[in-house]
Amino acid sequence: MSAPKLVLSVLTVSVLGLTLSACGSDGDKVRKEYDRIEDQVKDEYDRVEDKVKDKYEEVEDKLTDDEKSMAEILESVFLPEESLDNFLDKLTPEGGRGGLYVGHFTELDDGDDSDIDIGAIYFDISNDGAGSVDGRISYQQQTCQENRTLDVNTGFKVDNYITGKVTGSLDTAEFLDIKYINDLDLETPNLMTTFAGSFEENQVGSPWKGSFEYQDSLGGTTLSAAKDSCKVTYTLSDRSNFTTYALDYTLGAMMLDITGNGSQKTVTWKNPTNTKQVLVSQIDVNKAESGANGYVQNVVLVNNETQFTPVIPNTSTNYAIVVQAFDANNKLIGYQAIVQDLPESL
Repeated sequence: MSAPKLVLSVLTVSVLGLTLSACGSDGDKVRKEYDRIEDQVKDEYDRVEDKVKDKYEEVEDKLTDDEKSMAEILESVFLPEESLDNFLDKLTPEGGRGGLYVGHFTELDDGDDSDIDIGAIYFDISNDGAGSVDGRISYQQQTCQENRTLDVNTGFKVDNYITGKVTGSLDTAEFLDIKYINDLDLETPNLMTTFAGSFEENQVGSPWKGSFEYQDSLGGTTLSAAKDSCKVTYTLSDRSNFTTYALDYTLGAMMLDITGNGSQKTVTWKNPTNTKQVLVSQIDVNKAESGANGYVQNVVLVNNETQFTPVIPNTSTNYAIVVQAFDANNKLIGYQAIVQDLPESL
C-alpha cells in the first residue's frame, strides 16, 4: 500500500526545540532569558499544532478512509498527552507486526555528491494494535565519531501506521548554525520534527518504512565529527526515507558470523556482488527494548571490507549485529542480523 497522500504535506511541518545551558552569577538574567525563549518555543509549538489541525480540516472531505486514519494520527502528535491517551483508548485495531525493527535511512537531494547518504535507524514497536513506538536515528558514520543520535519519542502505532516526534542533537553549534543558536550562545542545538511510516506487509521482508523531514533551512548544512583526530564531514539533507526490518529478515547470501573467543570476537560476512558500501550496527537489545539508546556503534564501510570489531563488555550483554549492503545507487542489496550475548560463554 502506498503512503497516504497527506503524509508528505504534513511532514513538511517541523519545529525547533532548544536546550539552554548557562553558568555564572547572573542567575536572574539567565532565568529571564530562559523564560523568554521558553515562551517563544511554546508559541512556535502552538503555531505548528494549529497548522496541523488546520491542514487536516482543510482536506478531510477529500481523504480516503486510510488517509483519514493517518491524518488523525499526525494531528494527535501535537495534542497534549492526556488527549493522546484518550485518542488511543478509543481505538481497537488489529495492527501491523511489532518488535525490534532495524534498518537504514537514505538522505535525499542534499546537494553533495561526495558524502555518505545512508545512516542507521531502529524502532521498537508495540505488538498491540495501538501502542507505543521507541527508537533512535544515528548519524555516526565512522567508529571515531561520537554516536550522535536522535531520539524517537511520543511515538505511537495505530493499526498499520507509526508516527511521532524526533528530537535530539546532531552536532555542535560550531558546525550547525541554525536559528536561535548565535543569538543565545547555545552549546548544543536540539531539533524536533515528525516521522511517519507504515507496515508494508505485501513487500518482501514486510518492512516498516516511511520518512522524516527537517525544515528551518537545514538542507545542505555541513556537519562534522567535531574531533581533530576524526576527519568526518557530511552534508545534511532536509528529508530522508527509512526502511526497517525484523531481525530474522535476510537479503543476499551474506554468511554473517561471529568468530573468535571472549574479547577477541570478530564479525565477518560476504559482500554481495556490486556492493558499494556497508552499514554495520551494534545494538544493545536490552536498552533498545527499554526505550534507552541501544546504539553502541555504527560504521559505514566503503572499501569492500568484510569484517567488523564489536565492542565487547566485561559482562555478558545481548547484542544485535546488523549488516546492510548497498549498491552505488544506495539500493539495499544485502541484509542479515545476528543476536548474541557478548562475550558468549565458551
